[in-house]
Parts: sequence; structure tokens; C-alpha cells
Amino acid sequence: MKKVVYNQYGTIDNLELAEVAMPLPNSKELLIKVKVVALNPIDWLKVEGNLKIVTGSNFPNGLGIDFSGVIEEIGNDVSGFKKGDEVFGALSAMKGEALAEYIVVAPKNIYKKPSSISFENAAAMVTGGAAALYLFESASLKEGDELMINGASGGVGLIALQMAIKKGFKVTAVASGAGLSFIEKWKPNRVIDYKQENVLELKTTFNAWFELAALTPFGKVKHLLKPSSVFGSLKPNPIDMLTAFFNNLISGKKHKIIMANPTQENYKDLCIWVTQKGLEINIAKSFPLQEYKEAYRFAKKGGVIGKVVITI
Repeated sequence: MKKVVYNQYGTIDNLELAEVAMPLPNSKELLIKVKVVALNPIDWLKVEGNLKIVTGSNFPNGLGIDFSGVIEEIGNDVSGFKKGDEVFGALSAMKGEALAEYIVVAPKNIYKKPSSISFENAAAMVTGGAAALYLFESASLKEGDELMINGASGGVGLIALQMAIKKGFKVTAVASGAGLSFIEKWKPNRVIDYKQENVLELKTTFNAWFELAALTPFGKVKHLLKPSSVFGSLKPNPIDMLTAFFNNLISGKKHKIIMANPTQENYKDLCIWVTQKGLEINIAKSFPLQEYKEAYRFAKKGGVIGKVVITI
């Protein structure tokens, strides 16, 4: 079978489409024929070696966290699924290797895909949707609270924006370029083009700030946070984790670093959001497996509205 791998750290050019042996599920696992994989920034961070302290140096390594597909085989000890079921899910953020024709998964890592959700949308909503759910859980907002979403047109941002508006929060959404007109579709209370207006000079204070663009650190926006508030970010580094820990011991302005590990409850909630609450998942662009390098280059360049996916 075909699988995207890399044999040394470097750049996207180090990726290759290799012919490898088909994985074999044990009695507690399932074999999935992969249909779609959604790309995430952690993919290229792994290839570049930024996470080698976790990913190690045993090559070859694969890529891919969020996927959708069809069950091909089921282990003897697995219940609740059958061959042919359409499913979606996520592998380990650090160890996931979903970008392949077939993968082996544990039952906890997948959920049955509603027929009304496409394979593309199912894969695209997993980690971004789970991150949005965790952000709202950490912020404990109530109707009418002021929320800033910086990076509102990205994979997490578009989901968080729609959820926030449906929850009745007062939303300030920040984006630029084509993203501006796109997010206006959901009518946030205020839309800001960060290339035209400095968000650090706003007069409003916020109950929560979701920093999804990874451009504005906690220390620079504390003056825009209410005395009891939450700053949520998604791309942790050791320094941020340490300073957040000590800050949260003494300050009412909390810095919450979200590391989304999707759960069965997340999968269920996201299906409800899409099938019953009108949550829309935007696919920025879809690439065939053979164009995997082009897909990663497109996703990494930034300014992408929604998610980039690879179909297999």
C-alpha cells in the first residue's frame, strides 16, 4: 500500500510516497481504508524536527492525525462496529500516521460518520472542532460575554466563530484578505482586518480571548482582558507552559493552553453541531494523494480559509 513518510528531518521536500506493507489489526483493533486526511500544522512541525524530543529519530515516520474512511477488517474482540461502516476519527497528535491507504486504529479513536456528513467534512472537523470545544469549556462564558477570536478564518477559527455566535456571545473576529468577507457571513458583532487595525489598541475588554493565529502573546493582551477572564492558545512551547502555570496561580486573567485530544464525547458533539445546529465545515482545498507535497505547501503558506484535505 502507499503511505507518505519521511526518512529524515528537514522540509516538505523530504516527504515521499512509499510502498509499504499493509498493517494488520490485532484482536482489539480495526483496519480502516482511508478516504480523506485533513492537514494540521503539527504535521510540518514534525517533519521539520521541531518536535523531535517527542517523535524521536527512528525513521521512517509518517504524518496525519485527522481522517475518515471505511472499516475493512475488525478484530475479534471489537464490538459496536461492522465491516463497511463509514467512520472518522483522530490518531495521536505526535505519533499519528494516517496519511496512508490503510491504517490500524483502536475503537476509541473512531466514531460512526453520519451519512449526511461527507468524508471530507468529517476529517476536517475533528481536531479543529475538538479544539474549539475545549476552548469554550476552558472559558466558561455566558450569553452576552465579550469574546475575541484572533485567527477567525482558520480551521479552528471558523468552527469557534460559528459556535460562539450560536451561543449568544458578543464576538470580535480578526482576519485579513479573503477571510474577512468569508467570516462576515456569520455576522459577528465586529470584524477587524489586522492589517488595517492594531488589535492591541482596542478599547473593549474581553471575557475571553482565543488566540488562534499564534501572533499575539498573552503578555501583550492582558490589558484587554477583564479581571476574571481566559486567554486560550493552541500552540504551546515550554516557556509558555511554564509562565502560564505561575500566572494562573496568582492572576484572575488565566492563560489556558489547549492541546486537543479528541474524545468519543467530542466526536458525538461535533456530529450534533453539524447535523442539528447548522455548523458548516469549510474545505479550503482538496488534493489527491499524489499531490501531497503541493497540499502541504498550500496549507503551510498561511491565509488558508478553513481546512486543507487530501483524498485517497
